[in-house]
Amino acid sequence: MHHSDFIATLASIYKPKVYVELGLYTGETISKTQPYFQKGYGIDMNPNDSLEQLKKCSNLEIIYTTTNHFFESFQEGIDMAFIDADHCYESVLVDFENVFKRLNPGGIILLHDTDPESNHLMNPGYCGDSYKIVHYLENHFEINCTTLPLTEAGLTIVTRKSDTRTFRRTIIV
Repeated sequence: MHHSDFIATLASIYKPKVYVELGLYTGETISKTQPYFQKGYGIDMNPNDSLEQLKKCSNLEIIYTTTNHFFESFQEGIDMAFIDADHCYESVLVDFENVFKRLNPGGIILLHDTDPESNHLMNPGYCGDSYKIVHYLENHFEINCTTLPLTEAGLTIVTRKSDTRTFRRTIIV
């Protein structure tokens, strides 16, 4: 299964009010999730015809800027986010922290390029060293983290431990 189809399936379940996608490329993932969110923000530095077509969607805002610049003024809570911008570990970490600070209760973060299937995918033009974020996430006590071997690059799913239904029942009991 392609990661964009998997993310769209999750969006159909979560039905996020606010969806943020960092790194759009041609817009394949955001176009598949668009029917399921109320308001979406797509952030990319490189305009292209495919993204310009997506600007016609009334519930979607395509913004051509860096992810850091976007978060300087973005103050909304996020229900679902997909991080697939700069594939450098340091940039992925900053993007994750920016999203996590704004993640609403029950929210979900998805990170692409976290489980490359071969060494050549670790080149900067592909996954880069973004896969290193998984080690950070696995040692971050506030989150649940699962990495799936989807396609050749992998996808990691992150939620807050305090949002887990089992965790909430255990605390209440």
